[in-house]
Amino acid sequence: MYAVIRLRGNPGAREEVLDTLQMLNLKDKFNCTLVPENESYEGMLKKVKNFVTWGEVEQVVLEKLLDRVEGYQNSDSSKTAGKLLNGGETLKEMKADPVISLTPPSGGFKGPLKKIYPDGEAGYRGKEINKLLERML
Repeated sequence: MYAVIRLRGNPGAREEVLDTLQMLNLKDKFNCTLVPENESYEGMLKKVKNFVTWGEVEQVVLEKLLDRVEGYQNSDSSKTAGKLLNGGETLKEMKADPVISLTPPSGGFKGPLKKIYPDGEAGYRGKEINKLLERML
């Protein structure tokens, strides 16, 4: 499962990029959503790679993210995180808001937002997304 974070706002974005961000439920800056790892989502992510960053989320970080989800109350977030990672359930099926609002990272970004990772912050970053998510929670 990928965690996708929107890094940039709307100015200068093409209409098809804005439509794709809307389909990913990333309407505002510093919003995060969880998407499955499949070809259709990977194509969408490549289209908006200059506006978002994404990578594989670990269970420990996912448990902390679940505490931030609006409309989701569950005492055992580790079980739920396991179900999400194994593809058994989605946030929408759990009647939870699919968008997670985050704060800007403590300590700031380490590179420019417009450049692709590793030179900047945008694009695919693999397991390194977990470090960024920890700083944004």
